[in-house]
Amino acid sequence: MKQAMEFKSGPIKLSVGARPRDPEADAATLRAVEAALDRGEIEAAVALAEAALADGQAHPMLFSLAAETLESQDRFGEALLLLERGHAMAPDDLDLRQQLGLCLFRLQRYRPALPHFDALIAAEPEFSPAHAARGATLDALGDLPAAEAAYGRALEFDPQNLLAVAGLASIASRSGRHPEARALAERVLQAQPGYPEAILVLAKADLAQGLFAEADGRLRAMIADPRTSPDQQAFAQALLADIPKRSGQTPDA
Repeated sequence: MKQAMEFKSGPIKLSVGARPRDPEADAATLRAVEAALDRGEIEAAVALAEAALADGQAHPMLFSLAAETLESQDRFGEALLLLERGHAMAPDDLDLRQQLGLCLFRLQRYRPALPHFDALIAAEPEFSPAHAARGATLDALGDLPAAEAAYGRALEFDPQNLLAVAGLASIASRSGRHPEARALAERVLQAQPGYPEAILVLAKADLAQGLFAEADGRLRAMIADPRTSPDQQAFAQALLADIPKRSGQTPDA
């Protein structure tokens, strides 16, 4: 089976399983990749992995490294093809399964992503990142009670899991529980100042409590922050535009 795919090192043909393998040569390639990673030579390790895949070698580490490179270039659809092939070859490899679930999530394919996080949790029940990723997936699917429970489980095993804290803050904000949302968002910002989603939560709490000047200042600073995505900037702009209308209303209790 061959498929054209252009990596950083150039266009290659993936030909997994196309010819008999030399086990000793394949093992030497894997040792070379691991040695490059141990030395911190990421680009060299990736180049070796890509060349090995092009030559028909199949190993979870090779698929993972090559997919990470594609993801760093926002080529998530191509990364997904590699990860699915790797998963089919090594269905019990948890690292590959986690990467596959996250790739599907980034492609907004939430329902197909969910079983991968469920499988991670079944294999490692105390693995906080899997619970947090499951929470984010359920959140995206609109199942807020289940998402809130999953975020809570993530924090049981790692109280510093910022994805889970931010997720709980967002759900509390959307549920109108603004004091709770504010406390959670401030907790995120203590660990990671300027975190856009936490700023949005605080701004919404400010608006709900009639703190219009505070909301205005937060939102304008957030829009100017290069870490803020276009979607987040658009949402912040919408909240800013709403301030004049809200300022004539009685603040929420």
